[in-house]
Parts: sequence; C-alpha cells; structure tokens
Amino acid sequence: MESSNPRPPRPSPGPALSLDARLGVDTRLWAKVLFTALYALIFALGTAGNALSAHVVLKGRAGPPGRLRYHVLSLALSGLLLLLVSVPVELYNFVWFHYPWAFGDLGCRAYYFVRELCAYTTVLSVASLSAERCLAVCQPLRARRLLSPRRTRRLLSLVWAASLGLALPMAIIMGQKYELETADGEPEPASRVCTVLVSRATLQVFIQVNVLISFVLPLALTAFLNGVTVSHLVALCSQVPSTSAPGSPTPSHVELTSEERRTPPLGGQASLVRHKDSSRLRRLQHSVQVLRAIVAVYVICWMPYHVRRLMYCYVSDDGWTGTLYNFYHYFYLVTNTLFYVSSAVTPVLYNVVSSSFRKLFLKALGSLCREHHRMEP
Repeated sequence: MESSNPRPPRPSPGPALSLDARLGVDTRLWAKVLFTALYALIFALGTAGNALSAHVVLKGRAGPPGRLRYHVLSLALSGLLLLLVSVPVELYNFVWFHYPWAFGDLGCRAYYFVRELCAYTTVLSVASLSAERCLAVCQPLRARRLLSPRRTRRLLSLVWAASLGLALPMAIIMGQKYELETADGEPEPASRVCTVLVSRATLQVFIQVNVLISFVLPLALTAFLNGVTVSHLVALCSQVPSTSAPGSPTPSHVELTSEERRTPPLGGQASLVRHKDSSRLRRLQHSVQVLRAIVAVYVICWMPYHVRRLMYCYVSDDGWTGTLYNFYHYFYLVTNTLFYVSSAVTPVLYNVVSSSFRKLFLKALGSLCREHHRMEP
C-alpha cells in the first residue's frame, strides 16, 4: 500500500550482502531515469498550471462563474499542494534512494497525511460541485435561493475540514522504522524506511474503509448526479427551440409575469425554459462537461492506485514471490505517476472546455512572461 517494498521485515541475512539484496529493493537505472523525467514533467506542468489556475480565479473577474470559481480554486490548491510536497519526496526517497529514509518520522507522517488530505479534498470538491450543478439544472429556482458564493465558500471550507479529519489516521498508522538489525541486535541505521506501523489485520480494515470513502462512494455519487444532470439538460435543450422558434414574437417581461400568475407552477424545468435563454443552458452544459472530464480523469488515474493498495494489503507474506514482488515494485511507480498526472491535467481540462477560462489563462501566462522578459538584463 504505502511502501514500495511490501515484503515484511525479516532478520538480516548477513553483512556480506548489499542492502539492496537484504532489503529486496532494486530499481533499474533505466526506470529511475524514466520516472525522473516523468515526475519532472508532471511537476513542472502541474505546479505551473494549478498556480496559474488559482491566479486566474483570484484575479480574473471574468473567470468562471461565481460559485464555480471556488470549486476550481479548491481543486487547484489541492493539486498544487500535492505536487509540491509529494513529488520531490517520492522522487528522492522512493525512486532513487529507498533507504535510509531522509526526512525523519515526522516527515514520513506528514508526507502521507498530505497525500490523503489532497485526495479527500479533490474527490469531495468534485462531489460538491456535482451536487451544485445538479441542483442548478434540476431545481433552478431553489438553487437560486439556496446557492450563493458565501455558502459555496462555507461548503468548501467544510470539505477541507472534513478532509483534514479523514486524513489524520494516515499520519497515525505510518511512520519511520528500521527493517534490519545489526549483529548486536541494534537497529541498522541504513535500513531506516517510511512504512506501515500497524498489523496486517488493522491495515486491511483501514485500506478497505479508505478506498470506499476516498474513491468508490464519492465517484459513484458524482456519476449518479452527473447522470441526472445530463438527462435534465437533454430534456431542457429539446424544449428551448419550441419556446423560441424563429419568427415567433418574444414575450415581454410583463407578459411572462401575467402568464405565471395564470399558469400553475410546473416545476424547475419549465421555469428555467421560460426565463433563461439558450446561453444559460450552454453555460450549464460547459460546467457539466468540465465535471464529466474531471471525473473521467480521476477514475482512469486513481483506479490503478487503489488497486495497488488493495494488492499490498491482501497478498499474504508468503505470497510475495520474486516475480510478483518485481511486478509490484514497478506497478507502484506507475500507479503513483498516474496519481500525480490527475492533478497536473486538471488545468488542461479547464482550458480545453472553457474558452473564457482559456483566454484568461493565456493572458495571465503572457503577462508573467512579459514581466520575466523585462526583468532580464
């Protein structure tokens, strides 16, 4: 799950063997170079993209609509924090130098805590955005009363607070320990690693709950809400042309008001068709497209990551053959790379789907480039 070396601690086979052989860790040089290049690319693109996304949301008045901008900001900050903290640590102590762990016990716990915090914040932010979009499409009048930028800020503050609480157990079960002992029975300093401290039974329970809460339930809820939203959007789009056919007179605001007094309420859908033109539907469709793309990326990038964690948990100590261990070792690197890709690619999705966001993004990027050019001698 949380270590690139899943084999259980075992007595030192003797000082004649290298630590690689004694700890069972051996990453080929080509793999180190390859994953270093991938991590560097992900880090550069992800930090720049998320930082600029946060800048666009905070500075650009014409950016994403009021409530959506806070969700974009939450996702950008989560991705930025994950990349800044986790990628350098993992590149040093999981790709190049597996031992000794260089950041101490507190650094080990903080590293895994930040990873879990960002994972929970991301999925809960996406789920809350799905709920808001669903309410805005299905019950627009109620959404107008219930949803406001202030309430969205409070909701996302609650998301971050809940994520802090949900990530806290990770800081408890992880820690620094020594895998080997010297001939005198003392811990061997060079075998210091950052790994799981609890029993296998406790670990199995923790992983099952963690995968359920941080992946299965939020994305299942998001997929359900997306399905409901899309079905309502399809129904609304089919109604708009008939209410605004070419050549038909456009009713005035007074006529609409008097018609509302005569006509019993037919629900949020009829109200949306009556009061909002096709541009309103296009904005909703754009936000739903962004959401669906984000969900698809997280499913593709996070599912192998959680499969690998379950594999670490459920393969017995006796089941780790040499072939299986070598597969797991590189599978660990691949799944973690995908995990970070999800944070780096989110700003790209904003730019692909939203033309207004893309214009502001490129404007901010151009402004930074001009400032950098002026600062050069």
